[in-house]
Amino acid sequence: MIEHIRAHGQLFAIIIMWVVVTLYGGILIYAVLPISVLMMRARDQYVHIFFGFLMILILSDLDPMFVAMRKIKTAKHAMMVAVSLVVLMDRQKMSPLSAVFAVFLPFFAYSILPLANGNDPITGAEKTLSYALLFLAVPNYVLYNFRRDGWEFVRNLVYFTIVILLFSYAMLYVRPNWVSAAGRFRALFGNPNGMGIFSFLMFMLVTVASYMKKDLFTFRTKMLIYGVLVYTLIECGSRTAVAATAMFLVFSRFFGFSPFIGVIAFILFLAVAEAVQTNLSSIVLSLGLEKFFRIETLDDGSGRYFAWGFAWQQINDGGYFLFGGGFGNDEYVMRLNYPYLRSQGHHGGVHNSYLTMWFNTGIIGIIIFLRSFFLIFLKSSKRVPMAFAVMFASMFSALYESWLTGSLNPFTIILVTIMTLVTEPDIVNTMGTTEDEADTNTGTKLEPEVPVPIGIERT
Repeated sequence: MIEHIRAHGQLFAIIIMWVVVTLYGGILIYAVLPISVLMMRARDQYVHIFFGFLMILILSDLDPMFVAMRKIKTAKHAMMVAVSLVVLMDRQKMSPLSAVFAVFLPFFAYSILPLANGNDPITGAEKTLSYALLFLAVPNYVLYNFRRDGWEFVRNLVYFTIVILLFSYAMLYVRPNWVSAAGRFRALFGNPNGMGIFSFLMFMLVTVASYMKKDLFTFRTKMLIYGVLVYTLIECGSRTAVAATAMFLVFSRFFGFSPFIGVIAFILFLAVAEAVQTNLSSIVLSLGLEKFFRIETLDDGSGRYFAWGFAWQQINDGGYFLFGGGFGNDEYVMRLNYPYLRSQGHHGGVHNSYLTMWFNTGIIGIIIFLRSFFLIFLKSSKRVPMAFAVMFASMFSALYESWLTGSLNPFTIILVTIMTLVTEPDIVNTMGTTEDEADTNTGTKLEPEVPVPIGIERT
């Protein structure tokens, strides 16, 4: 880990510079971020572009109480454009491009249509473009950096995130109110639930990468990484994140035996989950876990159930059931009704990725998106059986938060990275090789041994 910090000292210095400019430079950060991306491109530092972009997404999730850092929330859009522009300028260098974007292209094409039925088509168009650019840029950065550095790139990505979490932990002894809320650890994220989602997704990334490359981490290093992630999962107090992580661990075993057994296990899980949900309070009390599960919020679902009911009513009454109202429509409607929602004790958004997408793209959009989502993991499961476990666990997590429908958050980027790892032939074909063999393979053009997703041809 120390070696990682030394090797990427320039990147950490740049990140510190970004923070200083944000705090004291006013609107300069809007120019500094894209200029930094272009300068890193000129220096052939594509790894730093990707890691820096992830860091900006994390910083943009900071609690609004950090008023001086709020500019990051809008400045990140300029960085998203710059990051995507690099892919377009270097498309020949990065060729053949990742197929992930093409699989989701039907959804992006359709999502333009609901904007005509939206309340804020300009904002909706920006969010639609941003979502598409994320699926264009992230897979190609992951694939290109992997071709250049092999599994070392994935190893450094994990180290980078662990360093961020360890730094956040150290802040507990300096400025605890910066990284905790109501006794729950949140690191640099806006709330503890965000910390939970990030830890859950990183847990899956580490496990999938370790499965694909057995010697990616030494035993001691792997225990340290898992120790940090489990600690953050517990200390953030996110019930959904803990349940999703447990689901991933259990299902990865079942799907390792057989996809059929895995599907049956998932169906049984849904039945058990319904029974547990009905008797959750009594179960928690009997186990003595009322503090961790915050039993006082169990009956009302922390306000989520009220938000779901209200959102469903607005989807039907507002005419969004079939086609939706374009990206950002959910935020517009919920913000418009904020006084009423606040009077009922609800202070957040929809808290459900599927209802959010329904708000924005209608049931047609959901079907098109899930078609692409299922296709990615269906094809990858032939070589990486636990891919199905990633899919189901992510879908469960997305049921309780709207992170899956957001482009510029620090969560979707991790899931798209996992998608790229388990689908791209240049990556999957290195499974089972030694470190030296993997480095050799990534330096040559390999003939795909894994079928390219249905309907997608490489050019």
